[in-house]
Amino acid sequence: MLAANNRPVTLDDPLYLHAQAAIQGLTGRSIVFASTSVTDIYWHPLTWLSYELDFELWGSSLPALHITSILLHGLAAGLLCLALTRLGGSKWAAAGALLWALHPLRVESFAWLAERKDVLCAPFFLASIAAYLWYLERPTGRRYAAWFMLGACALMSKPTAVSLPAVLLLLDFWPPRRHTSLGRLVIEKIPLIAGAAAVAFLTMIAQRAAGATSLIHVGLAARLENAAVSCLRYFAKMFWPANLNPFYPYHSSWPAPLVIAAVLFAAALTALAIHQRKRRPWLLFGWLWFLITLLPNAGLVQAGYQSMADRFTHLPMIGIVIAVVWTIADWAAGHPARQRPAAWTAGVALVLLSALTIRQIGYWHDSQTLFLRSIALEDSAFMRENMANVLMKEGRDREAESHLLAGIRIAPAEYTLHDRLANLYRRDGRLDQALAEANAALALAPDKRMVVETAGMVHYRRGDCATAARYFERALELGTARETIATLMNDAGAWLASQARPSEAEPLIRRAVELDPLLVQARRNLVLVLEDQHRPEEARQALQQAIQATGPRPEYRDLLP
Repeated sequence: MLAANNRPVTLDDPLYLHAQAAIQGLTGRSIVFASTSVTDIYWHPLTWLSYELDFELWGSSLPALHITSILLHGLAAGLLCLALTRLGGSKWAAAGALLWALHPLRVESFAWLAERKDVLCAPFFLASIAAYLWYLERPTGRRYAAWFMLGACALMSKPTAVSLPAVLLLLDFWPPRRHTSLGRLVIEKIPLIAGAAAVAFLTMIAQRAAGATSLIHVGLAARLENAAVSCLRYFAKMFWPANLNPFYPYHSSWPAPLVIAAVLFAAALTALAIHQRKRRPWLLFGWLWFLITLLPNAGLVQAGYQSMADRFTHLPMIGIVIAVVWTIADWAAGHPARQRPAAWTAGVALVLLSALTIRQIGYWHDSQTLFLRSIALEDSAFMRENMANVLMKEGRDREAESHLLAGIRIAPAEYTLHDRLANLYRRDGRLDQALAEANAALALAPDKRMVVETAGMVHYRRGDCATAARYFERALELGTARETIATLMNDAGAWLASQARPSEAEPLIRRAVELDPLLVQARRNLVLVLEDQHRPEEARQALQQAIQATGPRPEYRDLLP
């Protein structure tokens, strides 16, 4: 329960916490939101409903959110034990489930609030498998509906469950070995395949709309190289879980010897598993499980900056656990002298894994601890930027500046780093430096609205309100909310008015009123600049229009005699 004391981290956690606060528990509105939202580039209604249920029961209690994730992880471990028992591994099922559940690679899934989708998907995924094995014992309509509905729930928890139909096909060949044609086996699963295809389609649409699939542009060859190397790295971390990083930076290319080694490793394991398919069929089963469930996160369609992630092993590692546990059971079977050392080895391994897991949970205590850990393991512009954002929110601008500069040294073409640094300099009053960084960001990303907004605000702070207004209009064209631009226009106009330049301020304030007729401060400022230009009738008319638009407000009381 150590994870229950962890704080939210700024990687996606605010998205879920703010949405949870907005929907205020289980209501008709929140259920509609859960069913239709793709807020974080996924359609996962059951995940949203789980957050909403937490809010309904416990309010905004952070420990309760963490405890729910921990309980779901424990439930998944229990269901894995049940599934392994049904697969015929009753003697070692508990050890296999604990090996999976207590492994440090699981920490990211249950210690990170935003990964509720992982710990919710796994129980449904494993329950569907257990129900499918139950269905294979005696196929009936009720049992068919059970595994199908549980599989659908897994799909509605996280899109990575699209691999479930293929895993169920694996179960047709081991251990049951159904004597039915492949075509009939596929037809049997068409409803679940259709559901998986629909979820995959929704995910691709949502990612494209959010720009997630364009966060990093790499060719197919580079993606294939990364997939091969990541497979090797995942395998290594399962057996030697050291230096687990919250963020593994993407490399545009890997050393050729490493890529060759990774390909040869995968080929050798595949060849071994095929060679042993009759004597030890669980090796091929476990290896194919690993590859199939890893495929949705293998990076062949790259979304994000990471090359791999610990959470991506949540379901794939089960295949390796099956291969290892069945191999140990086969080695010890019929040899009493081997069973005790096997049991002791498993016990020691579980104790060591538990200790490493507890340590890993500590790294997720808060954003600063997590980001510094990641930077220490492998420096990256992405984590430098996130660290700078945390420090800026705490008013520690000098420390934040050093991280942003370090990030720019790593990735000089990353426009967000220049944009953050421009905003930091702007609020610190270092306007020449702010302008230089704003221009650098514009050169890299001239059509990004956040960059254009920043350029406008920098010019506004420098007193060049005409240039600022042009940038604000451009940001409006790029999709910035009208209310946001209205506030910025009004602020620029108010600054000009404070410099005894009411005629220059008037068009900016009028534009603010046009963009947001309910912006009380802009309405008030319009009356004031008209008064300053000795146009009392127009000022009186502007005041009447203000009252008609917004109603009588305290801000208008001291206007006009």
